[in-house]
Amino acid sequence: MHRLLLLTALSLSLCATLHAEDWPQFRGTNGTGISSSQNLPQDFSAEKNIAWKAKIGDGIASPIVKSGSVFTTAMLGDQKLALFSFDATTGRQLWRSDFDTGTLPRITPPNSHASSTPATDGERIYVYFSTIGLLAFDFTTGKEVWRHTMQRPAYLMDWGAASSPIVYNGMVIFCQDDDLAPFVVAVDAKTGKEKWKTPRKDMLAGYALPVLCEANGRTDLVIAGSGKLKGYDPATGKELWTCNTLLRTIMTSPVVHDGVIYIAVQSYGDSTRTLKHALLEWLDTNQDKILSREETPKEFHERFDASDKNGDKVIGPEEIDTAFQSPDNMAAGGNIIQAIKGGGTGDVTKTHVLWNIDPKTPSNLSSPLFSGGRIYVVKSGGMSSCYDAKDGKTLWDRSRLGNFGDYFASPVAADGKVYIAAKNGFIVELEDAPQLKVLGKHDMGEEIIATPAIADGRLFVRTRESLLCVSATTSALAIAEAGKGASTSDTIEIITAQPPHGTRLWNGYTGNAMGQESWTQEELEQLLKRLETLKYTSIAIPAKVAPFAPIRVDGDTGGRKAFRGAALFENPDVAAITARFREHADKLGFEIITANPVPASVLPRNDFASEKALSDFVTPMCGEGVSERMWLGFQAIDKAAKLIAENDPSLGVPAPDMFLRHLHSKKALPDWLTEAKTFYATAMNEMYRANTRAREGSRSFTLYNAKRLEFTFHFMSAIEALYKSHDPAARADSLEAAMESIYNALNSWSDVARDSSDRGAIALLNEYGYRPLVKVVKGRE
Repeated sequence: MHRLLLLTALSLSLCATLHAEDWPQFRGTNGTGISSSQNLPQDFSAEKNIAWKAKIGDGIASPIVKSGSVFTTAMLGDQKLALFSFDATTGRQLWRSDFDTGTLPRITPPNSHASSTPATDGERIYVYFSTIGLLAFDFTTGKEVWRHTMQRPAYLMDWGAASSPIVYNGMVIFCQDDDLAPFVVAVDAKTGKEKWKTPRKDMLAGYALPVLCEANGRTDLVIAGSGKLKGYDPATGKELWTCNTLLRTIMTSPVVHDGVIYIAVQSYGDSTRTLKHALLEWLDTNQDKILSREETPKEFHERFDASDKNGDKVIGPEEIDTAFQSPDNMAAGGNIIQAIKGGGTGDVTKTHVLWNIDPKTPSNLSSPLFSGGRIYVVKSGGMSSCYDAKDGKTLWDRSRLGNFGDYFASPVAADGKVYIAAKNGFIVELEDAPQLKVLGKHDMGEEIIATPAIADGRLFVRTRESLLCVSATTSALAIAEAGKGASTSDTIEIITAQPPHGTRLWNGYTGNAMGQESWTQEELEQLLKRLETLKYTSIAIPAKVAPFAPIRVDGDTGGRKAFRGAALFENPDVAAITARFREHADKLGFEIITANPVPASVLPRNDFASEKALSDFVTPMCGEGVSERMWLGFQAIDKAAKLIAENDPSLGVPAPDMFLRHLHSKKALPDWLTEAKTFYATAMNEMYRANTRAREGSRSFTLYNAKRLEFTFHFMSAIEALYKSHDPAARADSLEAAMESIYNALNSWSDVARDSSDRGAIALLNEYGYRPLVKVVKGRE
């Protein structure tokens, strides 16, 4: 009997050890990002110390973990979302629950419709979806238990929904801060019936997670929003206090420790940039300094009419300040990191701010981490900073992590380490200490937007398409195809309204990886169909087409998202593919002309002969008002192209010295280069305005042009920085800036890469641009 009791006790102890902790919501318990897990592997990657991997489909919601199960969501096609349950140890799919979403709203990449992180209490899984509201699913079976419908959120800038629920005291609490009718609501966790709902009328769009703060003998529900941090009674939703020290746009979440709330925020612009400046920059598509009804999203037309005080059908200078922003909360831009004491009453702005600093270190996306008495922040470019939580004293400031690019995920910590996931698929591991020490850089092989989860000695990483479990105790890697998912389209889009400037001859061969030398048979077949539609008559093909040298595109490669996990970019069968292309083109009646390849530039060009040609192509697809903005962009491109043709025609042509020649040049930064960059910046802004105006479903075209110009802006910035590096005093910083700029350029292009020519250009720019600059910076030239 004693032996049986002992075995039972040991068994229970083992179970408690195996499931010692949970990660039940975004960033774990109370959104802290802290786990008590130990023995996480010191070395891991997409191929090493991976216990299992499930390919599930597009999504950026973080995984959650409870009682040995891990849950996450993914889009399965255009109007279906799936909630997955996996065994956390083995990766075995326990269940999958799908539901129809209805017509999806507009969103802005890299957001996903599967963006909200679920929450659980161990009885049900709670999911938010923008077109429905809150839904509950049985923890064990995945069966839908209830749904609580809510008003669809509306966003002036089309960001899309991304907020997440929490569970507290038998309630599911959710904050929907949008630009139209923001509120926070609590529903009964068992039934989905509303317990209370509190309007947040003076808020703008934001994504802060509600957190709980125990202070002054009570527990407050704390939510960050435009200009204000507010505390509520979680039982009733009554507002208890407000601290009016925040900024206009709040996308990060606060963290709480010992009754103190820490928050780090970056909101674009300075202390004078209220919402109206963003409206006039992006919604005012004709740039006449006023807003017309047609320039605002239809969801806001009622609000527009109410703000049009004089009834002239426009929002003029005298009306725009408060048209969409509360006159009682004219929060603006800036940078802040603050520590605010919880448990207050009324307006605590002057009494409860323990410290407030305004460094240039916070992110507008990645939330702070409190660990070991320190506040960690990270921002785009791989810049990390750390502060003493007692007084805000700087421990290190904007120090490089050795990994460029964007950071959307928030830091998490366990076992004396801090893990920071970057969009490029690398997870940087730091020592949790007062001095910056990078312990490792782990390549997960796929884009990461979601914040990882840590539980039971495992790190769960949600990439754009997959869920991976990192563990020190692994056997053979289990790869589960959990669902077909929303696969990336391989459709080739040859976007040209007509043969450029009237020519009827097509020549797509460039003599390198950027041309049709890299194209697949399928791509070339689609090209022939497009050329027939556009009434081309002749196709130029070289007498001999040989394979280009394979280019490495794995590891530390700028824009590697475009290559979908491939290690090399190559096309060894190009000769046979070209022969079949020639034969098919001839059968279709095209005249085949033997011609040498024509070197091409990576810089964008205007392929439209006139504004009318552009309008005839764009307006039926994108709607009214789009072609006008795009034509202004193409005109700016023409001006930049003219400057380049007159001064440096080979500026954008891939070649081994295309960047280093500017580094080694004895000349000063040319004025024409700066002027050309300005034209490209103008073109980029016009293309983004066109993208804002374009109707939903047509934005792949407008976004492609906008992103290509974003690439070009970074490309020109890299060359500028190389000229500035001629100054010995500025050399180190300028070389870093050049390297970062070309990396950002490649990532911008990869976001919209649509064919092998795009991928070939990105590969060549890594070979001739990014990697040579890395060698220079590291002193290995």
